Amino acid sequence: MFVPIDQVEESQKRYKTYQKVSVRSSVAEIESELLKTVKPKEISPEVTKGNIIGDKENLKKRKAMLERVSQEPADFAFERAIGKNDSVYSNFIELMLETKRKVGRIVKKTGALTEEYATGFMITQDLLMTNWHVFHNKAEVSDSVVQFNYEYDINGNPKSPITFLLDEDKFFYSLEELDYCVVGIKSMDVGNKISIGSIGYIDLNPALGKLGNENQELLNIIHHPGGDYKQLSIRENQFEKIMPTTLWYRSDTAQGSSGSPVFNDQWQPVALHHMGVPSKKGKDYLDKDGNIIPVVDGKIDVSKVHWIANEGIRISVIVKDLFLKFPDSSLISKISDGNTSTVTDQIGPSTFIHQDENKPQHMSRENINISIPPSVLSRTGELNIRISQNGTDTMDSMLTIPNLQSGDSIEALLLESKKLEKEIDYSQCKGYQPNFLGAGFEAPIPLPKADVLPKIAKITNSNSIVLNYFKFSAVHHSERKMPIISAVNIDGSPGVRKDESKRKDTWIRDRRIDFFVQLNYEDFYLNSGFDRGHMSRREDANWGSTAEQAKRNADLTCVYTNACPQVPSLNRSSRNGLWGELENIVLEKGAIKEGPGMNKISVFNGPIFQQSDPWFKGIQIPTDYFKIILWIGEDEKLKATAFRLSQIDLLDNIDLEAIDIDQNIEFKPFQRSIKSIEKDTKLDFSGIIKFDTFSNAVDPDAEITLESLKL
Repeated sequence: MFVPIDQVEESQKRYKTYQKVSVRSSVAEIESELLKTVKPKEISPEVTKGNIIGDKENLKKRKAMLERVSQEPADFAFERAIGKNDSVYSNFIELMLETKRKVGRIVKKTGALTEEYATGFMITQDLLMTNWHVFHNKAEVSDSVVQFNYEYDINGNPKSPITFLLDEDKFFYSLEELDYCVVGIKSMDVGNKISIGSIGYIDLNPALGKLGNENQELLNIIHHPGGDYKQLSIRENQFEKIMPTTLWYRSDTAQGSSGSPVFNDQWQPVALHHMGVPSKKGKDYLDKDGNIIPVVDGKIDVSKVHWIANEGIRISVIVKDLFLKFPDSSLISKISDGNTSTVTDQIGPSTFIHQDENKPQHMSRENINISIPPSVLSRTGELNIRISQNGTDTMDSMLTIPNLQSGDSIEALLLESKKLEKEIDYSQCKGYQPNFLGAGFEAPIPLPKADVLPKIAKITNSNSIVLNYFKFSAVHHSERKMPIISAVNIDGSPGVRKDESKRKDTWIRDRRIDFFVQLNYEDFYLNSGFDRGHMSRREDANWGSTAEQAKRNADLTCVYTNACPQVPSLNRSSRNGLWGELENIVLEKGAIKEGPGMNKISVFNGPIFQQSDPWFKGIQIPTDYFKIILWIGEDEKLKATAFRLSQIDLLDNIDLEAIDIDQNIEFKPFQRSIKSIEKDTKLDFSGIIKFDTFSNAVDPDAEITLESLKL
């Protein structure tokens, strides 16, 4: 990467100026003239205003930031931030693994000719960031690409890169004074098989408090030096100085690191690496071996320079500048406003979640499904359903291989799954039917709103996002790798409940969307302690005109686009799981009790994704779920009611590889308005809100027990 000598020398001059002042400790005394010398003159005062705060105030903000991120105990992380602790929790590695997915190798090309290499990283679903000195203008983008997954696997073999064309017509902005460039990217890879949504993006948090005081915190860099396979410089990069627009740090950022993101220990990006202070002998620039690097037409190949100090542009400054320059841009508005977590919906896992001290300290990671028959739902108002189980539970140790049937080997199950993935015929799958409850009672499946839509998986070679199966349909979130909603039609009539075969779950991925955006057994569930928890239950779809059809319908609910991770000891009725037992009572028995013409219900199920959801193996595990039940009341009117089911305080200081659940977990599901579910899920429930039975009339302390539901 060739850069003008003038730009390198300017960086060197800034470094010499910075060494003369301790900025934070004397922030109130810094002369305005000095500040003018340490920031580019062309940068608006609005961008640099308030960027520097004193040591004491900064440490307050640093601790507050650590408490908000909650990837580890805040006090533990704060000790590390002030130089009194050099340890990290093991989730540091998982956070790193998830973050590195969003960093790619830029191949700067003109036609088929490769000119240079650099690094870039995703900052929204549509935008990639790198340096100004990588792309000065639109014309330089030309035929350039970015390659994700350009790295070695665990056996030292190169992985297959995922290549996307850059799209300067979608968006392009490049600023010399802050040496940053933001450019659009095509929505599908060059093979038209993988969506950019499956890569994810890194939130750019503009808030202060991401770093402690100078010479105390260590930084991390992910990069492709010289176009090489992905490398990581981990915790050997000491943060030395903060200035109005830049950070200085010492590290061995190897050649070719232009455009690399610089992170703190929480894997929040704090700077965009661009250059620093070169090693010189007289006027000559030296490489790491002491050899002179030739100057060509007033430029030098910075990928060969040995840097003795490094400079990065502060992320908070870049975000400020972008918001000022593009206040009305829908693409720029998607950049983090500082209220989200470190790395978007899929930024990184955590095997230790620091809990709110005001919450109970019992944990579970169960996906709770609740089904309510029409007779129960005829009541209106806020309903507090309390379900408890007394006595001693004699459950065996937690299973580590979920849903493995007796006599089956893992290899046999995987082979059967892969065979089914290729052979299954979806052409007869009609999916969820909006008019299932009767003519004139239309209940359309809620679809994602505009701001969520870019994260939803599309069926290959189409714009369709609804995956139809037998009796149910699902919409899949490509970043969270789970369904955002699953909708099912349920008929409780004995005449269509004909399948009496022994249950055997064979789980498959849906080949109609990218396998990459679906969780699977080998990479996630194996030895995790989690079940593959149905959103639309197997029993929900287990009906049809023949026993064979009913079984076929039920079998196809075992698809990863219909599952979220959940804990077996609380889900399975066969293991005295409270919610599994409840479902059997209120759905299968309750619905049948309603009599002819009243035994049909439709149900919308799904997780409520939150930035605070805990992490496991690079996946955020939903702690809250919703279930909306629709039925025809005795007054022959369509009715609907919604429940938000919360599993309070999951994963409290627990080893997620050997989950040990407390035997007396108490769950508190609450009836909610459909409008509130719409707000939290960003799904469009406008088609059924008018049928909502929710009000505030019922005693919120009303309790429903398992025994009362059996009556």
